[in-house]
Order: sequence, then C-alpha cells, then structure tokens
Amino acid sequence: MRAGWGALAVGLLATSLGGCAMKVNRVQMDASRLAGKVDRRVACAYRQGEVVDARPSTGRAGGLGKHLFLVDDASVIVRERMTAFGIAPQGEGDEVDVRILHMYMAQNLGTKVPVVVLSATVGTQPAFTLRSQKASMNWNGSEDEAYEGYARALDDAMTQLVMRLDAGCRTT
Repeated sequence: MRAGWGALAVGLLATSLGGCAMKVNRVQMDASRLAGKVDRRVACAYRQGEVVDARPSTGRAGGLGKHLFLVDDASVIVRERMTAFGIAPQGEGDEVDVRILHMYMAQNLGTKVPVVVLSATVGTQPAFTLRSQKASMNWNGSEDEAYEGYARALDDAMTQLVMRLDAGCRTT
C-alpha cells in the first residue's frame, strides 16, 4: 500500500509542476533603448579605437523574468555609449581601445544584477578593467525594467572610463 501512495505523490507532483513551465520571450537587444543618463562627458579629446566584443557567450546576455536577452555584437552598443560620453568615433586625441569581457543580467527572486566588464587601453598605457554591477530590486521582471538595468550598468562603466580618462588629461 505504501508503494501506491508514493506513486500517487510522484504523479501529483509531476502534474502540478507541469503547469509551471514558462514560455521564454527571446529579446534581440535594441541599442536605442539603452540610452541612459549621461552625467559626465570626457574633459579632453579622446577618440575611439578598436572596440571588440570578447564575451565568452554566444550572444546571450542573461535575462530578467521570462525575458532572455540576445546581443549579437555588443561593440555597437558600447561605441554608441562612448560617443554619448564624448569619446569621438574619430578625430583628435589619444585612442581608446575597449574589450567587452562581460555584459549580462543575473537575477534571483528579489534582485536583478546587470553586469558590464570592460578592459580599456589608452594609447600605449597598460590596460585597466572597469566593472559595473549595479544590483537593484527586481520588481516585476519586465522587459522595460531589464533595459533600465542594462542602461544603468553601461552608464556606470562609461562614467568609470571617463573618470580614468579625465585623470590622464594633459594640461598645457
């Protein structure tokens, strides 16, 4: 009789969990939705050099709730944010090369953690690493909320880059 109850319990558990399957919404990231707040622009002339998407993933950038974000080429996104922060696509000044090491969203029930890790080189100076991990409350796992998180992390990484660049500004 015990075996019968065990089989019944397993059957009920399988039936109840079967209804929990969530349909995943694959979202191709739209760079225009990542335009965050630019609090600071670079103080002297710098220009963009090589921007390389060196992420180990195959285009996935994590997700939030039922939304899985896909980014085919993160270098386009980073170049746009560099331009917004005053690092010109071409022109005068030292060249700033950037390697995108990570760009993803991690989550648990109550927290979302967008992560951006960049390695930057200015001219012939040694590379330095910039890491943004701006955790915040996961309210409802919406697509808009995810975009806000990605934008906040990107802007934080860009602000760190600008601060490093400004520290190296040459005064004449």
